[in-house]
Amino acid sequence: MAEAMFRDLACQHWDCSDDDLRKHNVDVLSAGVAAADSAPASREAIKVLKSKGIDLSHHLSQQVTDDMLMVSDLVLAMTPGHLNMLHNARPDLASRMRLLREDGFGVSDPIGGGMDDYERCAGEIADCLRPIFDELVRKDAEVQ
Repeated sequence: MAEAMFRDLACQHWDCSDDDLRKHNVDVLSAGVAAADSAPASREAIKVLKSKGIDLSHHLSQQVTDDMLMVSDLVLAMTPGHLNMLHNARPDLASRMRLLREDGFGVSDPIGGGMDDYERCAGEIADCLRPIFDELVRKDAEVQ
């Protein structure tokens, strides 16, 4: 959900389509430390994001790779455990990695839960993504 929601924020900010994000030097992808390759998003996640105007129906999960980490400017982890695994895998890239939540807690995983759990998770992700996105836009404006 976080990838699609971040993409939506970026598209709204630049008033562009998802296909045009690369023109703004933005590439967003989602990968898990324990994800099954090519698993579709849950029905609940698709439904929750659809209610927000975001299409998640074509999403397929993938494992995080070393190449992904090396080319990423920022890696957002959903839980402290995930962040720790990433730090252990690539301690040299730790400065690029952080938790999605600034308070040090993980984002609740709705897997196996009902629609309320997915709604709550989407709200939590949205609350975390907005300040991160705004920070990245500010930093980009300072560089230019």
